[in-house]
Amino acid sequence: MRPRSHTAQHPAHYPAHYPAHHPAHYLMRCLGQYLPLCLACLLLAACGRFKDDDTQAERAHVAIVSQAPGVTPFIRTLVIAMEHGEDLASVSYTIAPKPGTRSGAVGVTYARSWLDGRNAYAAADKRLTLPVFGLYANHRNAVTVTAVFADGSRHSEQVAMDTPAHTAPDAFYGAPSVRVARTASALPGLDFIEIHNGVTTPVVVDSDGNLRWVARGLADSITTLFDGDAFLVGDQMSPVLYRMQMDGRLGAVTLASPTLTNFHHDLAFGKAGLLAEMDAREGGVANIEAVLVELSRTGQVLKQWDMAQIFRDHMRALGDDPANFVRDGADWFHMNSAIYSSADNALYVSSRENFVVKLDYDTGRIKWLLGDTTKHWYVNYPSLRALALRLSGGNPPIGQHALSLDKQGRLLLFNNGAASFNQPAGTPAGATIPYSAPVKYAIDEQARTARMVWTYEHDRDIFSDICSSAFNTGSSTYESDGGVQLVTYSSAESRTRARLIALDQAGNVAFDYSYPSEGCSSAFLAKPIAFGSLTFK
Repeated sequence: MRPRSHTAQHPAHYPAHYPAHHPAHYLMRCLGQYLPLCLACLLLAACGRFKDDDTQAERAHVAIVSQAPGVTPFIRTLVIAMEHGEDLASVSYTIAPKPGTRSGAVGVTYARSWLDGRNAYAAADKRLTLPVFGLYANHRNAVTVTAVFADGSRHSEQVAMDTPAHTAPDAFYGAPSVRVARTASALPGLDFIEIHNGVTTPVVVDSDGNLRWVARGLADSITTLFDGDAFLVGDQMSPVLYRMQMDGRLGAVTLASPTLTNFHHDLAFGKAGLLAEMDAREGGVANIEAVLVELSRTGQVLKQWDMAQIFRDHMRALGDDPANFVRDGADWFHMNSAIYSSADNALYVSSRENFVVKLDYDTGRIKWLLGDTTKHWYVNYPSLRALALRLSGGNPPIGQHALSLDKQGRLLLFNNGAASFNQPAGTPAGATIPYSAPVKYAIDEQARTARMVWTYEHDRDIFSDICSSAFNTGSSTYESDGGVQLVTYSSAESRTRARLIALDQAGNVAFDYSYPSEGCSSAFLAKPIAFGSLTFK
């Protein structure tokens, strides 16, 4: 028998015919019998091994496994097979616009931190579960899913998502009466709109009038704020704050306060938390729509401003008796909007019954009032009259809603035009304007003046006496005096219709949609939402 080293080095030197009992003969026979199987195993092993230059995306072997319907046709769940999920940086998807529409694609990115917080990747079975929302109902949606890895590599796949028709009572949001359809000639500066309402959860429609998101579990969403990856909704009947995630899951916290009884009207971002208009009861006395609080997302009260106490203190300090102005148990103030300004550490608060008031955030001191000077507050109280700004041009705020500030610090609001509803008997309720209009004011605090710099009056033919809103569409391109806006007439046509109108930079109507409504149930307010570029962190 030859040395092993030689055999390994020179296998060709073996004779062709060894005796049957010779080891070399046995080896050659085994190789002949099992060589095809050995080669197949080697090839399979080679396919499963990584090459040194493989990217993390290639190593992950990403594949869409399955999909399942969500709580409404606008939401589905996607399951993705993925090796080495620890390398994943983010996952995103886009939903292609329906043919013939002009709204942009829905685009959502889930950062790794958000996916980890949701335990979206199951390492045991190497599956990633992903919510996909913003789908069209009754449509084969073309969805592109892209996984991005830590080394910058990516893998994209396309998947069709077939959805059924939406037939629930809130389906009317997807079938508006179209007064002006969106065209290429007038650009609205937005593609998606969130509507807060008294019918269902928040809804999202696109600028073509299609319904793109609604969930289940809430009977109204008047007090709503989109918090980046979920809707926060305050309960109108209790001190409960809901968090509705975009896949439809609903959580809730009860506020840690013994006096606050319920939310009403709007919700906004504050200095350190959330600004909420609340009702309260203390010592058996109702404080109706005159309490502003700043809340944490876990329900802790961070700061509170009692308008009754603030105005009583100011009026008494200057010699006025507030008894017939601040009235316990009465809706004397009717707070319907409040916003925080970081530029001057101030609160801007809308009192529908009276005026817009600016307060110092830290002290609650009243800085100025802007409103109708034919009303009770101005006519009968020198202490309040001394705080009034002088208006040059246009109408003052009358029954106003939905405060906001543009990038120049100018005040935008919806001017309903309705006189006060709850002034004391025998006192002036102020003027009524026969039409409603969004208005923007430039305020000079040194000169103590307010100047109207923009308004949109339509043809002075729409009167929406309650609720309603006007918001900038969000692009810096539109921060001119002309002001491209999204305008909601919540209670048009004697409170039977809601109108949603978007204006382009030149003031032309980009679209005009109308919905049936009772009071202002269908659309308390509407504002732009960035469904085309959401990032969940």
